[in-house]
Amino acid sequence: MFKNFCPQALGINGRQSELIELALTYAFRGMDIDMHDMLRRSQRSSFEEASKYLKATDIRIGTFTLALDLDADDDAFSASVATLHPLSEIAQQLQVDRALIRVPAATDRLPFNEFFEVQRDRISQIADVLGSRDIKLGVGFRAGKEHTEGKQFPFISKVETFRALVDAIPNVGYLIDTWDWVVGEGAMDQFSEIPGEKIVAVRLGSLPEDVDPSTATSNDRVLPELNGLLDHVKVVKHLHDGNFEGPISPTASTMQYKGQTREFLVQKAQEAIDAICKEAGMTVAPLPMDLIEDIPYEPTPMI
Repeated sequence: MFKNFCPQALGINGRQSELIELALTYAFRGMDIDMHDMLRRSQRSSFEEASKYLKATDIRIGTFTLALDLDADDDAFSASVATLHPLSEIAQQLQVDRALIRVPAATDRLPFNEFFEVQRDRISQIADVLGSRDIKLGVGFRAGKEHTEGKQFPFISKVETFRALVDAIPNVGYLIDTWDWVVGEGAMDQFSEIPGEKIVAVRLGSLPEDVDPSTATSNDRVLPELNGLLDHVKVVKHLHDGNFEGPISPTASTMQYKGQTREFLVQKAQEAIDAICKEAGMTVAPLPMDLIEDIPYEPTPMI
C-alpha cells in the first residue's frame, strides 16, 4: 500500500502543478487526479501538454473518480458510459489502474430490490469498459444523512447492503471509506472479512466524539484518528497483512477546519496518516524537508 494525496477527499482545489507540489512536499507517494479534466485538456491541446507536470515527477496516480450518475435515466446513463472509452484510454496512458465510483444512497426511481438489479447491471457495464484497459473499479457508498433526504426509496447507506451489492458483482472491488463505514453501522469484524485483493482503495476519516453516527452528515468528518469508533491502526494492519497494494488517503471536511489554509490541512492530514502507519508498525518515509535538515553542514570555502 502507499500513502496517497486525494485533494477532493480533503476539499482542496488548485492548479495541477500546485497540488503536485503539495503532494511532494508532504511525502505522499501517490496522488488522485481529475481524469475528466485531464481528458478535456488533452483534447484542447495534446496529451503530452496536459500531462507534462505529472511526467516531470515520480509521483504515481493513485485513482481517479468517475463523474457518472448511477441514478440517471437510461439514455443519459448510456451516453455517459460511451465517454468512458476515451477517458480510460487517457488513464491507461498515465498507467493508472484504479477507478472509483459511489452508489446512490437513495432514489426516486425504483424500490430497493429492482434498483439493486439496475445498479448491478450498470456497475458491471462500467467495470467491463474499464477492464478492457486493465483498470479495476472500486465501488463505495455514502452514509451521510443528507444523501437520503427528500428521496422516496432508500438504497445503499449501510455497510450490510453495501457489501451485498459489491459481492454480487464479480469484476469490481471495494472503495473502503472508514468514515462511511462507521456512520453506515459497520464494525471492524465486517471489515476484517474483506481480503486485501478485493479492496481497490481506502479513505481514512473519523467522526467527532460528540456526534451521533445515526444523525451524522458529511460535514461531520475530521482527519483520521488512531482509534475512535473504528480502530485505524487495526485497519492498516489488516491491509498490510492482506497484501493490499493500493492507495490509502486521509479525508476530512473543510467545515471542520474553517479559516485554515490548504497547506495546513495537507500537513495535518500527512501527520495523521503517518501516525497511524507508524503505530501499525510500518516504515514511514521522511519528508523532503527533513532529509535536507539531515545533511551535514559544511561551510563553503571563501574565495
